[in-house]
Amino acid sequence: GGSWWENAIAAFLNRNYPVSWLVRDTLSRAEDFQSAVLRLAGIPIIAEVYYIVGGVSPKEGMVITRNRRGPADLWPLDPLSGAWFRVETNYDHWTTPPPFDDRRTPAMKALNATGQQNINFDTLFQVFILNSVMW
Repeated sequence: GGSWWENAIAAFLNRNYPVSWLVRDTLSRAEDFQSAVLRLAGIPIIAEVYYIVGGVSPKEGMVITRNRRGPADLWPLDPLSGAWFRVETNYDHWTTPPPFDDRRTPAMKALNATGQQNINFDTLFQVFILNSVMW
C-alpha cells in the first residue's frame, strides 16, 4: 500500500521494517502465538499488509490488517460463534468487495459447505481452485 516514495521514506527515514523482514524476524524471535501477533501488529513497517497468523492451539488464528504505524484491525478466529475460519482477499473484511471481484463470498460458501470436520489439505485445495475464488 502507498506510493513507492512513501514506502522509501518509511524504510529509509523512519527506519520501518520491510513487511517480509518483520515476518522473518518474528519467526525467529516470537516464542508463542501471542508474542508473534503482538510483534506483527505493533512494529512499524514500510507498507500496508494483511498478516495471517496461525498458532498450534485451538482458536489461535488471526488476520492482522496493518498500516505503517500499527494495526488497523485484529480479526481473530471465534469458533464458539461459528467463525472457525477467516477469509481474507484484497479487501478489508469490514468492507464489501466490488461485485466484479468478490472472491470472499464463494470461498465462505464453499468452506461452510465443506464443514470444519471435513477440512483437510485436499478439501481446502478444492476451495482454493474454484474459479470464483482464485480468479
